Amino acid sequence: MRILSNLPLECFDERSAMRDVELVTYGPPERMLVDVVHFPFDIAFDPSKGSWDELAALLPVGFTPDLVLIWWPDQEPLPAGMEHCPAKVVGIVSDYNLTLPYIAGLWPFFDVLLCDRSGLELFSRLSFANVSYWCQFAHKRPFHRIWPGSGPRDIDVGFVGNLNPTVQRERAPWLQRVQQLGQRGVHAVVQGGLHGEAYGRFLNRCRIGWNRSIRGEMNLRAFEVPACGALLLMERENLEVADFFVPGEECVLYGDDDLEMLVAQLLADRARCERIAAAGHRRVQEHRLGNRLHQLAGVVAAATAKRPTSTMAERVLARAIAMIPTWADGQTIAAAALAAYDLAPDDPRTLNLLGLATLRWRGADGGEAAWRLWQRALVVGPDYVPAAANLATVAAATGDGSLVRGAREELERRLATSSWSALDGPTLPLGFGGVAVDRSLALQAAIRANEPAVLARELSR
Repeated sequence: MRILSNLPLECFDERSAMRDVELVTYGPPERMLVDVVHFPFDIAFDPSKGSWDELAALLPVGFTPDLVLIWWPDQEPLPAGMEHCPAKVVGIVSDYNLTLPYIAGLWPFFDVLLCDRSGLELFSRLSFANVSYWCQFAHKRPFHRIWPGSGPRDIDVGFVGNLNPTVQRERAPWLQRVQQLGQRGVHAVVQGGLHGEAYGRFLNRCRIGWNRSIRGEMNLRAFEVPACGALLLMERENLEVADFFVPGEECVLYGDDDLEMLVAQLLADRARCERIAAAGHRRVQEHRLGNRLHQLAGVVAAATAKRPTSTMAERVLARAIAMIPTWADGQTIAAAALAAYDLAPDDPRTLNLLGLATLRWRGADGGEAAWRLWQRALVVGPDYVPAAANLATVAAATGDGSLVRGAREELERRLATSSWSALDGPTLPLGFGGVAVDRSLALQAAIRANEPAVLARELSR
């Protein structure tokens, strides 16, 4: 199987372990930093500025991909013109709880969209041709292993990860409970900011590695902890963990009523704790990415639906919207948004996008231009909401009472009868602050319930 990927998969596993897989990777030469280590690409190519035809011309002689794997399109821009790719194009999405407003329109590009189990129903309700479950994570073998000389396991319960209470709002109170284990005589360490070898060595010092996923998925930590020889302590309601580890034998599952009790029992019975940790360490070797890549051929072969028909205007618009949260520079995003506008100058979605891209590029200096674009979007789209929401956000920042009242009244008028088409488009604020996350979660809930009013209520706040 020949795979073209926008992620250097050797950050997870050695190429020699990818049996019967011929891998070629592409990306900008200065990327990819994974856990502060640079993993170079085979082909130097900037997908934010280049096209599929340009990428195809750079492929090694004789290499024709069977699959093009596009990992995390909310982080990595798509090449333009992917519709010209003759191979199966497979998208892999992860943090859709944060970025759904940007990636919901990517349905024209993928023959198969891979996600966690929680996302199956969600993305199937959108227009993606084939949505399948595939666990995209594994331990990164360069970092997550038994490190010689790491010292004794002197940390009873350890956790390293994102401590942002906005992004990790559900996990935050659980982290407090883990920290409060110290009041019971447990040496518990919760911290952020460790990566690569330093993180692997930290887990080598832990007897128990505590974990909690966001969407019930097998996240990175679920593989990292056992790979480093610690016991994996995972939430009981996880949707996927039992597919990878035998609970009670290779990991331990906790709930709201027994976290502290289970930790006490495991630490009191060190032999059992070590036995489960060792069993998990043995099992995780089977789940290395090199082994799991072979599942992709079967998943793609089982996907029989054809991509929905799309117009060039839809594709260019969707690609540009998805670029907003990526590493692409503001000027490049503005150029992509302008290309969408040129194809559909009277579409309020392209005007809304161009306003956002202008701010992304020029910051506050682009405020006046963005304001005019959103006002025009209101004229060409009498019921269109995102541009009205953006005007209300900018008006609120001015402190001008009359301007604020007028923008809010217009927004509320449109929200009163909003439909899916009227709500189609991203809104300020950009980034992953509280309002942005709330709106992404509201869009997810609205799609699941098929109730656009759920999103409308959030936009009115």
